[in-house]
Amino acid sequence: MKNKWKIRPIMTGANYVDKGLYATHQTDVGTRIKLPALAFLIEGYDRRILVDTGMSDGEHATKWHHNGEQGPDQAIHKALAKMDVPTESIETILFTHLHWDHCFNLDQFPTARKVVSEEEWRFAQNPIPIYWNSYEAPILGIGKPRPFDRVKFDKVNGEEQILEGIRMFPTPGHSTGHMAVQVNTEQGVIVLAGDCFFIKDNLLPDKRRNWPFLPIGRFANVVDLWHSCEEILRRADLVLMSHEWSHLEQEVYG
Repeated sequence: MKNKWKIRPIMTGANYVDKGLYATHQTDVGTRIKLPALAFLIEGYDRRILVDTGMSDGEHATKWHHNGEQGPDQAIHKALAKMDVPTESIETILFTHLHWDHCFNLDQFPTARKVVSEEEWRFAQNPIPIYWNSYEAPILGIGKPRPFDRVKFDKVNGEEQILEGIRMFPTPGHSTGHMAVQVNTEQGVIVLAGDCFFIKDNLLPDKRRNWPFLPIGRFANVVDLWHSCEEILRRADLVLMSHEWSHLEQEVYG
């Protein structure tokens, strides 16, 4: 029986960042770029699995993170509604990590199983100051619960099969407990890489420094990040990233 998993990218908003500090390590520092915040819907066998839930509204993003914008139909639950996908039909949500632009609007999915790595959940509870904003630490005084507060997660350690043809595997580096999601499709193995790679430039060789690829600029551990990137590239026939505009040019992958 052929595997029929399909993947649909979902636009949940966009943010303006410094390219060299976030997307391309020590390359184009000072260049401002606009990056989408994507979530992904995996569908097949009459099942629906969401990978990440995307970012907040633009006002919140701009106040606490980066200059951001979110269209009136781009919050994850509204975007799904436009796709004729009821939120209650999402049975599982897999989180690559718990940074603010990947886990907002969780309260819209009260019945879905939520899965995250044990290490990511643990670090998110008490991040070091450099990552206070990424996890909306209470010390900042934002004044409302974080998206993942009071949420029951199933926590995984190491690689785990979620469903036949769908696996999560550790890819630390951007965050301490980052995970990628591997999906076996008719098109081949597609890896939803989260923030191990930001944009397609990351997949190209860095000829200036003779590197096989160009890593991102925002990381907790660059050694872990490098090896995680290598592992994704080893597994994947196609890599889908959370901040790459060109992914929206195709409605369905797989």
